[in-house]
Amino acid sequence: MTLNFQKKLVLALNEIDFKEEYHEFIVHEQEEILDKERHVDFLDKYGEAKWGVVEILNSRYSTILNDKFDLYHWLNHNTRDEVAYFLSEAGANCLNYSLFRAPHKFHLWLGANGFVIGIGQKGKGFSAVEVEKNNIRTHEGAAFDFFRKCNSEIFFDDANSAKVVYLKAMF
Repeated sequence: MTLNFQKKLVLALNEIDFKEEYHEFIVHEQEEILDKERHVDFLDKYGEAKWGVVEILNSRYSTILNDKFDLYHWLNHNTRDEVAYFLSEAGANCLNYSLFRAPHKFHLWLGANGFVIGIGQKGKGFSAVEVEKNNIRTHEGAAFDFFRKCNSEIFFDDANSAKVVYLKAMF
């Protein structure tokens, strides 16, 4: 099962053999909805955060995987690049549905056996269990469709009031 409502971050970090390499990219720290003037700056930080995750993963793991992650894979519907899909779909959900309409920060934990990416939001969480159970789809996005089909494991900080969505990829 790729969606795991019981998984905890501590267990995932143990499974990837995480030792100490952690990165975070703060995108929107304020607890307020962005006004139009600051939205352009925010979009720059948002793009830099997504590309930052991809660049670190490629510099660390591209020789192990014999492939590279690329956010353009999402635009070209290359579903084999689960990192591109996760960053784009989960990030878009924060943009559209979180209280402050922006991701707070991106997390990246690197381990010997894999990695974990987290995308967090501030404000009120959402019930991932309800979204899955009732197949709630109030938009044209495909995050939960992707979550159900991907090979990586998707989990949440709190499945009933999620503020962080995680992807755990193993080698």
